[in-house]
Amino acid sequence: MPDLGLGKPHRSAAVLAVALALLAACGSQGDAPTPTPPSAEALRDRTVAALRELSTVHFEVAHEGGGTDLGGGLTLLTAEGDALFPDRAELTALTVLEAAGINLSMGIVQIGRDTYLRDPVSRIWREAGPDTLPFNFVGMHDSIADALAAASGLAIADGGRKDGVSTFLLTGVVAARAFAGLVPSAVEDSELRIEVWIGVEDALPRSVRMVGALIAGDPPEMTRLMTLRDFNAPVTVEPPL
Repeated sequence: MPDLGLGKPHRSAAVLAVALALLAACGSQGDAPTPTPPSAEALRDRTVAALRELSTVHFEVAHEGGGTDLGGGLTLLTAEGDALFPDRAELTALTVLEAAGINLSMGIVQIGRDTYLRDPVSRIWREAGPDTLPFNFVGMHDSIADALAAASGLAIADGGRKDGVSTFLLTGVVAARAFAGLVPSAVEDSELRIEVWIGVEDALPRSVRMVGALIAGDPPEMTRLMTLRDFNAPVTVEPPL
């Protein structure tokens, strides 16, 4: 019997159904599953453990308005460098000489309790006392871990993408003195609001935002942002003298 085309609509419908099923299958395989958020406390504990295991990190510190008083009329605006744990850090600090309104770049090397400064004018390195600076980056991973471990009022949310990775946003409150390892002069009786963007996969913090008075002279809403990346990358820090 000749084909009168009566079966073609049925065959077309069957082919369409198979094609749609294949497309649905491909789509479900390609889409990354949405991670189930842990509890805020569980995420905090994972992050504390991950920080303590770090061997190196690249860091940047900035202020959202104002800066950190370094003494001698100098104010720290930004800092960027590398820390090699447990006891070495090298960084460049952008400062402003307030009286003259001049920006100066200062090299800093910290090894244990030894501190070396490169004069921003002469570019000559000299050794400074251990308490010359209000910060100490040599054990910053442990200091951030200590502060997170002491944080309260924790909450978790979607943090979007930071440094190319999906993150959770952990928020809470922590006493300023909990950062004493990083900022030995951290004041008593002050609390900081913190926001920490933490990698979904590795539990490492990409950004830490701190709002509140950390050292004497800070305004109540002083805001500092610390950015971390290049975890465990090869780093060498040697005395400059």
